Amino acid sequence: MLSHKEKCVRVHLDERARLRALLYVVVWFLFLTPTISAAEKIQVAFVSPTPVFAPVWVAKETGIFAKNGLDADVILLTGSPRLVQSLIAGDVDFAVVGLTAVMRARMQGAELAVLATTTNVSVMKLLVGRQSGIRRLEDLKGKVMGVSQYGSEADAFARIVVAKAGLKPDKDVAIIQMGGHPQVATALVAGKLEAGVLGGLALLTAKKSGAVVLADGAKLNTVSMAGTLAVTRRTIQRSRDSVLRFMRAFVEAFHYLKSNREGSIPILQKYMGGINAEQARFVYDEYVELFEDLPVPREKGFQAALDNESDPKAKNFKPADFVDLSFLNEIARSGQVERIYKR
Repeated sequence: MLSHKEKCVRVHLDERARLRALLYVVVWFLFLTPTISAAEKIQVAFVSPTPVFAPVWVAKETGIFAKNGLDADVILLTGSPRLVQSLIAGDVDFAVVGLTAVMRARMQGAELAVLATTTNVSVMKLLVGRQSGIRRLEDLKGKVMGVSQYGSEADAFARIVVAKAGLKPDKDVAIIQMGGHPQVATALVAGKLEAGVLGGLALLTAKKSGAVVLADGAKLNTVSMAGTLAVTRRTIQRSRDSVLRFMRAFVEAFHYLKSNREGSIPILQKYMGGINAEQARFVYDEYVELFEDLPVPREKGFQAALDNESDPKAKNFKPADFVDLSFLNEIARSGQVERIYKR
């Protein structure tokens, strides 16, 4: 039989063995199992509840952002100039916004870069009131045309259309800002405006009330980017991996939006103010046919914006000064595009 002292020694040795076994398990768990890290928090803002900005909605709602390690807050911040200022200030990390505001900020010295765009043709339409007497573009002379805001894509399209008619914006045709597309539609329907540039659900509202489409950006083959994704070059330098993961999510969400109509409709309803399914299908069909196969911003879109820019500084810039295609190129080389499109 073991003495009391020998029993105590054996108990002590057994305890040490158990502690060593426990320590081994802890070490194995910490170093040999995959590390689970929290998703990176980012702020993403879009400027208007229209489908050209929908890739970020889709990435949020389908979990594509989360799959790429991103915990994204996706918020509406109206007014492209205001959203661009928020991007520059660092209040948001990524902005889906009007190209004109991005380019003007860049020409003023802001270090911004365009990474993607949903379309390179204008999605805007010029509508006229049924009592306006306007039947041709030339009839716009002496009339008042409403746009959402100065510096917006609607404003840019208005000036292009006026020029196509051989008229001078602000001289032959008065262009006034109304604050947003719904306000333009309301004024047009009420007869307080003779013409207005519209997109999105406001277009449906105006058409149902008798307004007539006089000019269509797509049919006129009007080069104009919409749904422009912008970021600061500061963010690219500091967090290139985060930007690349964001772009991977954006490309996948863009393809989902183009190829999955029924899955996209509820998302449009949610982010466009709870519109009904009929309205969501209308705006989806209006926009999706204009989307690029891939969200690549084209040189001609930047050049068209430069050509229409009144700021003399525009002459000192070229399209390459506004864009960073390195992320889309890296994604293309990785084979992600082929994998997505083969599904």
